[in-house]
Amino acid sequence: MRYGLILFLLVSLACSKDNADDLNSSLPKGKWIETEIGMDTLSFESLDTMEIMNLNRGTETGDGLPQYKSGPYLYKLVDKGIALKWMLSSDSDFNDYYFERNGNSLKIGNFYGSTLGDFLTFERLD
Repeated sequence: MRYGLILFLLVSLACSKDNADDLNSSLPKGKWIETEIGMDTLSFESLDTMEIMNLNRGTETGDGLPQYKSGPYLYKLVDKGIALKWMLSSDSDFNDYYFERNGNSLKIGNFYGSTLGDFLTFERLD
């Protein structure tokens, strides 16, 4: 009886760890570059309980300020998409966009007004 209880506890712990690993592996990690022009980058990281995606679009010509919509976004993966909140905006709502990751490639709805169309493709750098 004692061995059965120990075996049950070990199996339970092993299964719960696998589920947590599956969830964490579904989150995008690292740095990604837009594939058509190759100028815009996304980087994903976790800070405590916040999932953050940083968009780097370069700087405006002349004044050296970052291009509009550059900077950090809070994100949540939702059913068949991603919910984003630009942290430099006074808007506190998350907005949903298309999101699909396939290995070292991801496709995301145009959330920052790129001239490349409705969907943008990024490739993992690291």
